[in-house]
Amino acid sequence: MQNSHSTPSAKLGKTKLFGLILGPVLFLIFLVSPAPEGLPEQGKLVAGITLWLVVWWVTEAVSIYATALLPLALFPITGVLSLRVVGAEYMSPIIILLLGMCLVVLAVEKSGLQRKIAFGIISIFGYSPKRIILGFMICTALISTVIMSTTVAILIIPMVFSILSLLSDNGIKVSTKFKVMLLLGVAFSSSIGSITTLIASPPNLMYAEIVHELFDKTITFGAWSSVAAPLAFTMLMISIIYFTSQVRKEQMDEMLIKKIIVAEKEKLGKITGEQKASLIILIFVLVLMFAAPYWAGDDSYIETAVIAILGGVSLFVIPKNRTEKFLNWSDVQKVPLGVLFILGAGISLSLAFTTSGLADYLGTKLSVLSILPFPVIVIIIVSITMIIGNTMSNTATAAIFIPVVASMASINHWPPLPFLAAITLSSSLAFLLPMGTPPNALVYEKGKIQINEMIKNGIVLTVFAIIMISVFTIFLYPLLLPDIS
Repeated sequence: MQNSHSTPSAKLGKTKLFGLILGPVLFLIFLVSPAPEGLPEQGKLVAGITLWLVVWWVTEAVSIYATALLPLALFPITGVLSLRVVGAEYMSPIIILLLGMCLVVLAVEKSGLQRKIAFGIISIFGYSPKRIILGFMICTALISTVIMSTTVAILIIPMVFSILSLLSDNGIKVSTKFKVMLLLGVAFSSSIGSITTLIASPPNLMYAEIVHELFDKTITFGAWSSVAAPLAFTMLMISIIYFTSQVRKEQMDEMLIKKIIVAEKEKLGKITGEQKASLIILIFVLVLMFAAPYWAGDDSYIETAVIAILGGVSLFVIPKNRTEKFLNWSDVQKVPLGVLFILGAGISLSLAFTTSGLADYLGTKLSVLSILPFPVIVIIIVSITMIIGNTMSNTATAAIFIPVVASMASINHWPPLPFLAAITLSSSLAFLLPMGTPPNALVYEKGKIQINEMIKNGIVLTVFAIIMISVFTIFLYPLLLPDIS
């Protein structure tokens, strides 16, 4: 009996030890080896550092959050980037935006409003394991169409834990499988929903900006949604079918769950003044962020990150009653700093790829694909983007691949707008590793989900995403986007 339990642990220990050694060894091999023709010396070093990070992230040889801090040391040591430059990437506007929204959502969570919302979701969709997953995935995807997926995940995940804790406290056995499927369903549906509109994901905005700069074409909200919404709907349906099918054999007393939920809703009572106020502050911050392009001038320093952090800091000042503020400094301990470190690592990698010449080198090498039929090229590029998109943030992936592929498309006379749309969408649909998207990192950190669980379930959706993005790019997007090749 003892051996059966110790064997998986021993295997896991060996994997971590192997990864612990392999990462630095790969870097040292790149360090002492001559750079391939056409690749600058710094580009070779960035490739070696990237492999080191990826190996440690995948094997969890070291905490993935500690690994995310490596670029702060390795880039200055190798002379790729100075500490001042790398450090700035760890406090970039995107990270400031996430930090501010974490604080704002923390006030909502502290008020207990998320429990009322969670019970409302279940009441609408039903009380079986399949219906609970269905309800949370649809709700998450819908909200993610107008709010950044990270913010949505920060808001929804505490609701999931509220439900799971309530069921466990009332004697209902919650299986690990149900918990994993529910949390992954929330994380993945937030990413799927975020591709629907321009404002819901940074890569979408990056696509519109680069298309305008390179091709002098304006991508409107409607044009982007006509491209992305059909894919989002299709992927959401596939995801729902997959995750609900995984719990079809789960047996939970629906009548007892309904009784517990109804009783808890009544116990919570009507919405309190604190809950109303925290919700109003959240909505106010979101409205200001959404409308910023309309009220802030083009030459203004005010951007969404400024609004988010100001909203977060204001909660340390605004009173929720006569004696307390909405937040105090002890609440900051609940902010997922590890997620911010992962994002910082991804963004700094993106900068290193660009400045070292590695991105240009890869773009040139990928141009050999021009001898292949266009559908095959699409499948290969989409697959590469999705695989690499799982090792760094979706923003970093888009930042690297959109300019590279735009250059490739121009050189090889491929239709650039559909191709770049495919790259943008691929970078956001990362389902394999915590590093791919902040929602993935959040469920990994808060839900204690093993990486092998994420990979095992994410690989199925990754295959479907590659197929669907490729099909849409080949057949639908050329009809929706102008041909400017």
